Amino acid sequence: MFHGKHVHLTRRERQIMDVLYANEEASALDIKEQIPDSPSYSAVRALLKKLMDKGHIAYRQTGAKYFYRPVLPKSDAKVSAIRRLLDTFFDGSTASAVVNLLGDGGKDLSDEDIAQIEAELKKLKSR
Repeated sequence: MFHGKHVHLTRRERQIMDVLYANEEASALDIKEQIPDSPSYSAVRALLKKLMDKGHIAYRQTGAKYFYRPVLPKSDAKVSAIRRLLDTFFDGSTASAVVNLLGDGGKDLSDEDIAQIEAELKKLKSR
């Protein structure tokens, strides 16, 4: 049933997945506390059940407490999320996204950030 990507998730399901990726694993109460304008505890539990049924999360039980975690590795989810961001806001253009991220001439970038970007660009040019 798991399709390998986080497509067709509701806004709340995506919020739960974001919490799980940020924390690696979390209880229903932890998740509820980290979601903006959180639904009720029972609604969070129902959403967790849906995500398990869809194959997106798994759990472990410690005593009476359940801890949920994503099934898809964070590195794979990151690629999927970036692709979704590029397709949604930048017509699939990586260059447009990079230029937009730099914004205002990159004034928010540290010297270390700039050096890292320059090193990556140098690698790309040498291929």
